[in-house]
Amino acid sequence: MNKHYSRSRREFLRSAGRAGLATAGAAALFGKLGLIQTALAVDAMCPDYPPVTDYRALVCVFLAGGNDSFNLIVPSDSARHAVYAASRDAVALPIDQLLPMDVLGAPPGYQYGLHPSCLEMADIFNNGNGAFVVNTGTLVQPTTKSQYLGGGHPVPPQLFSHADQQAQWQFGQPVANGTVGWGGLVADHLDILNAGSTVPMSISLSGQNRLQAGKLVQPYTLTSNGPTPLIGYNSAFSAPQREALGALLAQGYADPLTRTYAATMNHAVDYYTSITAALADAPPIDTPFPDGNALADALKMIAQVISVREQLGVHRQIFFVTMGGFDTHDDQISDQPGLFSTLSQALGAFHQATGELGISNGVTTFTLSEFARTLNSDGDGTDHAWGGNQFVMGGAVQGQRLYGTPAVSGDIFPDLTLDGPDCLQRGQMIPATSCDQYSATLARWMGVSDCDLAEIFPYLGNFASSDLGFMNPAA
Repeated sequence: MNKHYSRSRREFLRSAGRAGLATAGAAALFGKLGLIQTALAVDAMCPDYPPVTDYRALVCVFLAGGNDSFNLIVPSDSARHAVYAASRDAVALPIDQLLPMDVLGAPPGYQYGLHPSCLEMADIFNNGNGAFVVNTGTLVQPTTKSQYLGGGHPVPPQLFSHADQQAQWQFGQPVANGTVGWGGLVADHLDILNAGSTVPMSISLSGQNRLQAGKLVQPYTLTSNGPTPLIGYNSAFSAPQREALGALLAQGYADPLTRTYAATMNHAVDYYTSITAALADAPPIDTPFPDGNALADALKMIAQVISVREQLGVHRQIFFVTMGGFDTHDDQISDQPGLFSTLSQALGAFHQATGELGISNGVTTFTLSEFARTLNSDGDGTDHAWGGNQFVMGGAVQGQRLYGTPAVSGDIFPDLTLDGPDCLQRGQMIPATSCDQYSATLARWMGVSDCDLAEIFPYLGNFASSDLGFMNPAA
C-alpha cells in the first residue's frame, strides 16, 4: 500500500474519531467497528501515540524582517573579535560592552558575549536555561561556499527574499510552495494526546501564520487581552442573537462551503466560550512583565493560557507570536538596542512566569527569523543574508552551550572574515546547520516519532543528524 495514502487514511480515521464519528453511524459507514481498528493498524511503521500525563508546550517567537543575530552573540576573545570588528565596521559592538557568557564546551581560548541590551537573556543562558543554535538557515542539503559558487548544487529557492524564506522556515521544507507548516503537522500528529480538550492544540497571538497551519488542526487566534468576542454575541441584549445563530448553525446544508463555514463558526463559539471561562478562573501571575512591550503582553497571555491547561484538557500546545522591526537596512545602530531590549525583557519575564507556574521544564521558547544580515554594513544598516543564530530557552534546554554543525573553517561558530571560508563577499553566512534540524529537535522533544518526523521534514535525511542535542528528552 502506498505510504502516503495509508498515512492520510489513518489521519482521516483519527479525525473522524475525534469528531465523534466513531459511533453507530460510523460503524455503519465502515461496516464494522473492527474495520476501523484494522485500518488504523495499516502502516505500522508509524505507530499511534500512547496517552500522556505530562504537559509540554512550544512557544515560537518569530523575529520578522531578518534578525542581525551576529550582533546578538559575538566572539569576545581578542583575536576573533578583531575579525568581527573589521567585517562589521560601523555596526560592530565594542568588546568591553558585551555581556559575558559562560559557554560550556567552547574550544580553549574562545569566548563569547551578548549584546549589551540582552541582560535577561544573558542571565537565562548563564543559569543553564538558554542555548544558541548557531549559523542555521534554509538548506536542501549540506552546502559549502565552493558548491554554492560553482552552480548546479541544490539550494533553497529565492534566497534572501523575506516572504520566501519566512515560508520555508515555517514550512519545514526548502521549497517555494506549501500550504501547511511544520508546527501544524506536529499538531496533526499529537492532537490525539489532547483527547477531550476544548481548544485546538495551536494558539496564535499574531493571527494566521504558515507555521501553525495543519491539514487537520488550525490555530485559534487570541489577542494579548484574550479571546476576541463575536460582535453582539455577549451583550446584554444578545440572547435572541445567540438563539438565532445557534438555529442557523444547527441546520443541515447541502453546499460543502456552507457546511464548512457553519462548522468553523461553531468551533469559534465553542473555543471562545471554553477559553473565556477558563481564563476567568485563572490564577493571578505575580511575575512583573514590562510595560509598553507588545511582545511581553503577548507572552503574558500565553502564560495565562498555560496556567489553565488542566481546565482546557491539554497536554501538548504550540504557541506563535511575531515581533517585527528587524529589517534594519537603515538606522540599525540606533534601533537595534531597543529591539534586543524589548526581546530580552519579554523573554526574561516569560521564563520567570513559567517558573512561578511550576511548569518551566514543560515550556520551551525558541526564536525563528527568516535570515540574518550581512556582516558588511551599508553605513548605518545591513542587508539580507542567509545563516543566522537562534535562541532557545526553558527548563528542558541543555543550556550554556552553542549547538550546530562545524562550518568549513572547523568550529561550530563560523569564521566571520568577509569572503572567508564560511561566507560570501558581503558576509552572507552559508549555514552549516539546516533550520529543519533545529525544528525537528524541537518537534522530537514534543514527542513526535522519528517516523513522523521524516514525513514532516522530508529533507531531514540529507543531514547527518536529525537531533542537535539541545533538548533534554527526559525533562
